[in-house]
Amino acid sequence: MKTFLYIEDIPSNRSDVLDSLKGLKILNLTRYCWEHPDREISEYGIEAKDVFSLAPGLLIMCFYSGLVIGYGSQPSKNSVTIWIEKNEAGETIEELTEEDKELYPVDARDAVYSNNFWARFVGQRISNITILKRSYSSALYADIANEIGLLFEVENGSRFIASHGLHDDSDDFSVIQESQIDNEIRNQIQGL
Repeated sequence: MKTFLYIEDIPSNRSDVLDSLKGLKILNLTRYCWEHPDREISEYGIEAKDVFSLAPGLLIMCFYSGLVIGYGSQPSKNSVTIWIEKNEAGETIEELTEEDKELYPVDARDAVYSNNFWARFVGQRISNITILKRSYSSALYADIANEIGLLFEVENGSRFIASHGLHDDSDDFSVIQESQIDNEIRNQIQGL
């Protein structure tokens, strides 16, 4: 099956692509940070091992099939976003994330800027993906997507979330464990 390229959009508008990821084996996971990891550590007060998870930037997920998917977030929609970087036929978007010299790649298996939790997803097949939505009492959020996370589950039962600020209620994209969801936010999430 050949997946067609498309631009960045909210997950519910690309549910067909999300469904097609089920059963695919992850070749690698790479975060592309806005700044050098050492600067991210000092600027955001995070530990080196948490750069992969918490530093602002994008996530690129490569599959053995050749498919490459990108994830980020869009504050104006209060949502995570998804796009196809490369399809199975080798067709690519105009500007590949991996070729952007202003971004700093951090692999899930990096010995300094990641940890064993993230390394365990490499080589696993995706078994399920759930779109997480957040409920708000404010009218400011009534007409926007509010798709604040994508919950990935792999064949060994491990799970992680591509998140729009779920760990600190910010507008930053992060990749987190369920245990990192801010407690005040947890009760407002549909899909967990």
